[in-house]
Amino acid sequence: MNASSCSPGAWVLSYFGPHQDVPSDSLHLAYSTDGLHWSTLAEGQPAYQLTGMGTNHIRDPFLFRKNDGTYVYIATDWTLSMNDANYWNHPSSKIFVADSTDLITFTNPRLITLTNLPGPGATPMHAWAPEAYYDPDRKLYAIIWSGNDTTGANRIYVSYTEDFVTIVNPTPDVLFDPGYSVIDATITQWNDRNYLFFKDETDSSGSALTGSGKDIQIARSSTLALDPATFTRWSPDYITRGSTQSRRRATEGPFVIKDPRQSRWYLFADYYLNGGVFGCWSTTDLDAEPGSWTELPSAQYSFPSGVRHANAVRVTQAELDAIIAHY
Repeated sequence: MNASSCSPGAWVLSYFGPHQDVPSDSLHLAYSTDGLHWSTLAEGQPAYQLTGMGTNHIRDPFLFRKNDGTYVYIATDWTLSMNDANYWNHPSSKIFVADSTDLITFTNPRLITLTNLPGPGATPMHAWAPEAYYDPDRKLYAIIWSGNDTTGANRIYVSYTEDFVTIVNPTPDVLFDPGYSVIDATITQWNDRNYLFFKDETDSSGSALTGSGKDIQIARSSTLALDPATFTRWSPDYITRGSTQSRRRATEGPFVIKDPRQSRWYLFADYYLNGGVFGCWSTTDLDAEPGSWTELPSAQYSFPSGVRHANAVRVTQAELDAIIAHY
């Protein structure tokens, strides 16, 4: 279903909570009709909470509408751990997947393995923050995710699937590697090309390639195909730092939406040190210099309390009405 069949402005937000318990590490939902003000669904309680799968912790939820109009819900597999400290001894090369026709009922929960590559030391490679897109050239869905190699450096990988059950390339391809550690990629498609927003994961260690890290940068490709090694970062500047590029903002988990009523995009990013606070930046030109995006005052947008690593999917007005009525 394309965006033109949706209402002028209707989105459902997916996110996880700020605490390290199962209710927080579950799927939470909110909605917006203007793309700036987000209202909680289910009174902030989980819309879907996993049971019977390891520790039942799942994070970084992403909702995607497939070509048949139904949804797939994918997320970081945290089921081998119970908290952040414990996770590092139990990283997972799998992601969580479930299906939905209406964003009300979620079925067929499962884990699928994205990589057979090793991570650092004796641990598996982790598969963080998965997102899904359709690759029209391959006629496959592309799952993009952050993985760490044997040195511990993170790159953006891509795994292809037809059904979100079987992965076509068990050894994943590197979609984007700017030469330093990066995570949390999200893609916006516009004017027959892809724009990739990502977090520079370096910590004052990027040498001449980057600055002090831990903020959002942008790359782009020349087509809509999600081909490995076709994205290029064209500026070392950070969107989230604006005109003060020397000031670290500590942001991650970006997502981008376009206002369908005008030529304007909003980038939201998680101030991850603040326990569930998001910032917002805006532009009328995706090809503008990253530092020229405008930071919106917090009074101009709002999120439910405690939102972590959010993303948004477009819905029809009828779908939104049913979702609001249910929750």
